[in-house]
Amino acid sequence: MSGSSVSGLFSSGFVKSIVTQLEQRLQAPITVEQQQIKTDQTQISALGKVQSALSSLNGALSGIADPASINALSATSTTTNVSVKAASSATTGTYSLTNIKLAKSQELYSKTYASASAALGSGSGSLTISLNGGTSKTINIASSKDTLSGVASAINAASAGVSASVVSTSSGDRLVLNSAKTGSSNGFSVSGTGALAGLSYSASSPSATLTLAQSARNATFNLNGVPISEASNSSLSPIKGLTLNLTASGSADVTVAVSPNSLSSALSTFASKLNAAVGVIQKETVYKPATSSASGSSSKAASAGPLLGNVQVQQLGQSMLSAISSAAGSGLSAAALGFSISSSGKVSFSSSTFATAYKSNPTAANNLVKQIETNVRSVVGGAVGTAGATFSSASASGPTPPPTGFIQAAVTDLQSNVTSFKQEITAQNQEMIQQVNNLTTQFANAESQTSGASSTLGYLSAFLNTSSSSKSGG
Repeated sequence: MSGSSVSGLFSSGFVKSIVTQLEQRLQAPITVEQQQIKTDQTQISALGKVQSALSSLNGALSGIADPASINALSATSTTTNVSVKAASSATTGTYSLTNIKLAKSQELYSKTYASASAALGSGSGSLTISLNGGTSKTINIASSKDTLSGVASAINAASAGVSASVVSTSSGDRLVLNSAKTGSSNGFSVSGTGALAGLSYSASSPSATLTLAQSARNATFNLNGVPISEASNSSLSPIKGLTLNLTASGSADVTVAVSPNSLSSALSTFASKLNAAVGVIQKETVYKPATSSASGSSSKAASAGPLLGNVQVQQLGQSMLSAISSAAGSGLSAAALGFSISSSGKVSFSSSTFATAYKSNPTAANNLVKQIETNVRSVVGGAVGTAGATFSSASASGPTPPPTGFIQAAVTDLQSNVTSFKQEITAQNQEMIQQVNNLTTQFANAESQTSGASSTLGYLSAFLNTSSSSKSGG
C-alpha cells in the first residue's frame, strides 16, 4: 500500500459523508417528534375552537334557564280608541273601558280685526290670565305692541299656561287663545285693561268680549264600571303596571297577558349557537375520501379533520341533538315546541309553532324548555366543565358537570406531550452535536496518525529501493 492510499482513507469527502450519515441517523427520531408536535398543536387549536363554540352555547343556555321569568307581559286593545302598554308589575286580565270622553283644552277667540298688525286700542294695556287651578299672571303690553301679533307674542313669551295665535279668516283676523294643557283645572279667564280692555272672558260673566269655542274638561271613562276622571288623555295609569293613551271617544277592552316573545327570541338564539357548535365539531372531525373526475383529469386526495378519531368529540354533537329530540313532557315534544333537526344535524326553530304551543299550555311549554336546557347543559358541561360558566339556580336540579371537562383535560394532555417532546428534542440535538463533534475529532486524530504512517512508509520504500540498487551494482 502506498502512502497516498493510506492518507486517502480520510479524505475530506469521505469524512463529510460519514458525518452526514451520522447526522441523518440522529435527526430521524427528532423529525418524527417534530411532526408529532405539529399534530398535537393542530389538535389543541381544534379543541380550542370546539371549546369556544360550546362556551358561547353555554351563554345561550343561561338565557333559557328560567323560562317562566323570561316572558314579558303584553297588552292589547280591541279598538284604536285606546293604546296600552304593560310593565312587568301589571296583573294579567281583561279590563273594559266604556263611555270614553277625551280631555280637552279651553279655547277662546276674539272678534275680527282688519289685520294682525292693526292696533287693538289706544296706548298700552295689560292682560291678566287666571287658571282655574289657582295661578294667574299679568302681562303688560306696550303701545308699540298693541296689535294681534304683538299680544300673541307677549302671551306666548309669558308662560302663563295659555298659548296664543292669530287666525286669518275671510272677514278678518282673530286672536285665538288655548290652554296649554287639557283638563278642567286648566280652564282660564282673561281680564284686559287699557288698550286691551276689549279682551276679556270669565265663565261667570255674561259681558265677555272673547267667545268660548271649547270648554276645558277632564277625560272620563268607566273602568270595569268604576268612573275615572283624568286631566290628560295620555300616560294614564289607573291600574298598576298599565299605561293607557286615549285617542278617541267610545269604548275598548284591554287584555294583559304573558307574551312568549322574549322566550321565543332566547330559544332562537339557543338554536343558532347550537348549530354553530355542531358545525365546528363536524368540521374538526370530518373525513373526506379521495375523489377524481370521470375523465381522470382532476382528483383530490383524502383529507381528515384534526379531531377525527376523537370519539368523545365526535359523539358530542349527536349527544346535544339527542338532548333536544328526546325531550318530552305533558303531551308536548320538542317538535311541538318548534324544534326540528335535519338529516345533516341542523336545528331549526319555529317561533310561530312555539307561540301556538305556549298559548295552549304555557306551563307545559316552560317545563319542556327547562328540560331541554338541563339536558343540553349536562352534555356541554361534560365537555367544558363548570369553570368560568354561569349557571342559574334554576339549573341546580340537573346533573352537576365536572369543574374541568374532557376537552380541557385533552388539551392539558396534549400540551404536556408537546412540552415533553420539545425537551426530548433539545436533549437529542445536544447529543447529536456532541456525537458529531466526537466523530470529527476522531477522524482528525486518525488522519494525523495516518499522515505520520504515510511518511514512514515513504521513507522505508525509498530506503528499500536504494538498497536494492546498490546490491545489484556490486
